[in-house]
Amino acid sequence: MKVLPAVVASSLVAFCGCSWLRQMAASGFQKPSLSFKDASLSDVTLSGATVNLVFTVTNPNDAALSLAETDYKFSLEGKQVVAGKPPAGIRIPAKGSSDVTLPASVKFADIAGSIADFLRKEQANYRAEGHIGVDTPIGIAALPFEKEGMVPLPKLPDVSLGTPKIGSLSLTSARIDVPLIFANKNPFALPLGTVSGALRIQAMAAAKAIREGRAHVAVDGQLASEGAAVPFHVEHDLEFAQGN
Repeated sequence: MKVLPAVVASSLVAFCGCSWLRQMAASGFQKPSLSFKDASLSDVTLSGATVNLVFTVTNPNDAALSLAETDYKFSLEGKQVVAGKPPAGIRIPAKGSSDVTLPASVKFADIAGSIADFLRKEQANYRAEGHIGVDTPIGIAALPFEKEGMVPLPKLPDVSLGTPKIGSLSLTSARIDVPLIFANKNPFALPLGTVSGALRIQAMAAAKAIREGRAHVAVDGQLASEGAAVPFHVEHDLEFAQGN
């Protein structure tokens, strides 16, 4: 006597579920589609960046839908990194589409032993796999994806030497001021931190610079920002400007 109600209830649920699905199918509901759009960087520093994979969700139905969930893994140069979440509240309009950005936080030191060597590369390989879930009248529609490609890496700043100036001069010493010029080659801002370095100019070259106003100057230094340090070396034959 106790088994029959459970069997009857289960049959009713199955019947109602099938009836609901048939009604939705009869209403012409179509599963949304997913396509890859772009891979780009944001929040770039010398220590890391956010890789943004942009997918487009297209809704062919007469009613708007909403993003329900995302679940994916992301790796750069074969090393898995932290995958993030898109902002909440993304809507896919009726008969329209919306972009969904999947972010991944990358620390360059986790990818390669030398940040400088890694950033001298033009691009890096990435791989992503998972799904984007869209809330529909018949439940969450999982839109799976697998994507491999290349993402551009930030470029290290160009370092050059400005015109040196002999700031002070005595019978036993001279102070030489050498400006360092940093040029950002990226289409986005690149925050820089502290700069340290050592100027190299031979004593005889320094004396010649004082007499003739020119010398070969070399600087070995280090640029530190956001916990990362990148070495640089620059040398030039320079004309000296006489200080006031």
